[in-house]
Amino acid sequence: MYRPNPISHGQITLETRGYGAKQFFARDVQPLVLDACRRNGISFEDYAAKLGVTRAALVLILKGHDPVPRHMLDSIRQFAGEAQQGVAA
Repeated sequence: MYRPNPISHGQITLETRGYGAKQFFARDVQPLVLDACRRNGISFEDYAAKLGVTRAALVLILKGHDPVPRHMLDSIRQFAGEAQQGVAA
């Protein structure tokens, strides 16, 4: 059953949808993460490695094709939110 779960941090909303116990991003959030990487001076590949996945696996997660682990969701929300707050400041 589709149930959107908006996860808001700062000025961005990372909405997820749940299927059973798995959560997927409802929209493509890769642009938010790429922007956060640019603002923090880290490559997308390095950020993927920090999360413990390959670049390809992270792309599938961010585009909503693969489920996002809870710890990764929290990390992405914090990372993208910090970058967005830097823009507002």
